[in-house]
Amino acid sequence: MKILCVHSFAVHGTASMKAMMSILGTRILPVPSLYLSGLTNIPGFVKTDTAFEELFYSSLDIAKRRNERLILYVGYLGNAQQSEIILQGLKEYEDIIENVLIDPVSGDHGKLYVPQEVLDAWPRLLEKADWAFPNYTELCLLTGKPEHELDSSQEALNCFQERFSNLSFIATSLPAENQIKLGLMHEEEMMLFQHKRLDAHYGGTGDVFAAFFLFFAFLRKMPHGKAMEKAAMETLRIIEQSQAAQSPDLLIFPEV
Repeated sequence: MKILCVHSFAVHGTASMKAMMSILGTRILPVPSLYLSGLTNIPGFVKTDTAFEELFYSSLDIAKRRNERLILYVGYLGNAQQSEIILQGLKEYEDIIENVLIDPVSGDHGKLYVPQEVLDAWPRLLEKADWAFPNYTELCLLTGKPEHELDSSQEALNCFQERFSNLSFIATSLPAENQIKLGLMHEEEMMLFQHKRLDAHYGGTGDVFAAFFLFFAFLRKMPHGKAMEKAAMETLRIIEQSQAAQSPDLLIFPEV
């Protein structure tokens, strides 16, 4: 089983495609949606477009000719038009795509950080997906519910589930004092999980979590709740080792 991964790729920093490839290795078939010289919180970074349509369709075509079964994982979109390309690819190659996982990268900490047209493109992709990994801000953005209008994270989970009723998802960064809180919704069942919050801030933790969940749930075939817990604790371990090494970036593996 291979993972066709659509995501941005940054030279400096550990996030997006680099995080996915570090954890999932040669299982990843990388299709960058955007090149960056560094993560967007690194001064001096620049963005460069990719030949996305050609890369995406050629990758699917090669996988089909090699009789490879795929998981399609979609993260950061370089522009809204890429969503239409992906939707068409899903239609043309549905016979080799077994699961569709979406991280609808849109915002965090209550703020939208992608163009509005990219946010507007996510719902059609989410309607075709099996799993999604929104953070709390994205739960609110994608359901049109401002955070200040919600009574609780439970209401946000319910609104998202109602909006995308056929979608299983794990919501991250749910409000919780001194804790990291996640919520899993699958087959009308909900599971919450919390672990300690560290005094460290790293870009890419969501990508690390998603990669570990994909590995444990889809490649190791763990129960989804157990896979969520395992992925969360592995992400915490990586944050701790990065903090201990005083690294400015996440260290997926300790440096030698």
